Parts: sequence; C-alpha cells; structure tokens
Amino acid sequence: MQSSSSNKSSLRTRGRALWRALHAFFENPVNGVLALLGVVLALGLSFVAAEGLNIQANSTKFCVSCHSMTYIYEEYKQSRHYTNASGVRPECGQCHVAKRFWPAVWDHVMGTHDLISELSHDWTKPELFEAKRATMAERARLKMLNEDSHTCRTCHVMEAIVPTRKRGQRAHDDAIKKDKTNCIACHYNLVHKEAPLSPGFTAAIKQFGSN
Repeated sequence: MQSSSSNKSSLRTRGRALWRALHAFFENPVNGVLALLGVVLALGLSFVAAEGLNIQANSTKFCVSCHSMTYIYEEYKQSRHYTNASGVRPECGQCHVAKRFWPAVWDHVMGTHDLISELSHDWTKPELFEAKRATMAERARLKMLNEDSHTCRTCHVMEAIVPTRKRGQRAHDDAIKKDKTNCIACHYNLVHKEAPLSPGFTAAIKQFGSN
C-alpha cells in the first residue's frame, strides 16, 4: 500500500516537473513558433510519406505480389483494359481504390482482409480460387455500385463514349438523358472472368434502375 502511494507521488512530481519545463520553454515566443513549425513540418512529411505509400500500394506490381492474384492478373492481361487502341493501361488501384486520400487509406485497411485470406488459405489450385470467385465478385461489384463507379469515371467520360453496337448506343443515350453514371450496373463482367450475378447484386441493380 505504501509502495502504491509512493509511486503516485513520484508520478505527480514528474508531471509537475514536466509542466514547469514546458511552461519555461514556451515563455519564449520564438520557441513556440519553432515548435509550431516543427509540428507542421512533421505532419507535412508524414502526409507526403503516406501519399507515396498509397501510390505504391495502388500499383499492379504491388497487387500481384500475392501468388493467388496470378489468376486475376492473367485475366486482366487478356482484357481491353490491358491492350487497346488508345494505349491506356490502368493500374489495379485505379479501378479498385478510391481517389481521395482518406477513402483510399480506408480501402487499403480493408485490403488487409485479402492479406489474411492469403495467409490462411491455399490458393495454389485454381479450383479453390474459383470456389470463392462469386463471393469476391459480389463484394467488388457492390463496392463500386455504392460508390457510383467513381473510379471508372475518372478515366471514362460518358459523353465521349461511342459504343459500336446499337444496343450499347441506346443504353448510353438513355443513361445520359437520365443522368445515370453507375457504370458497374451494366458493365459488371469487364476485365476479369465472368462470375454469376448474386441475388444481392441483382437486387441492388434493380434498385439502381428504379432511382
């Protein structure tokens, strides 16, 4: 009991000493300005470092560093997003990670689920990956639908798209007239291998169409 009281007394003594030292330091206005500049500089450097890490984590090289991504990457290389007339080749993160900084940070945090899955499952056999494809596709589709396909629209301008088929032309004309911008509602089987529509995503599409 005496030891506990002694520890509390020691902590109070140290706290008072720290407070007096800080008070003495900030009595000089120059020290206050320097401390403020130091905090601003530290925050600025931290933001630059975090932004650099965010850019690196959006790269296709980073994404395919997990061996189970091999299946997805091979599909991507067969798509028009990889080879096309314009020569534009988006990175994985340009489609699947938010553009704004903090939402992007959140996407990367949520991406730890994939890391856990990578470490806790054996993806060396394609059939094991295929068994999970529909679930993963639903998660990606619903995310893009809820975000109004904003990552798609950072590259694609609706008014500049000229579909080659009459059906596509009519659909795009109707979308422009009704101000429908959620690309994934129609283009849900682009880039990667086709996955069946889940009941949840089907219902979400119908809700989108009725708005």
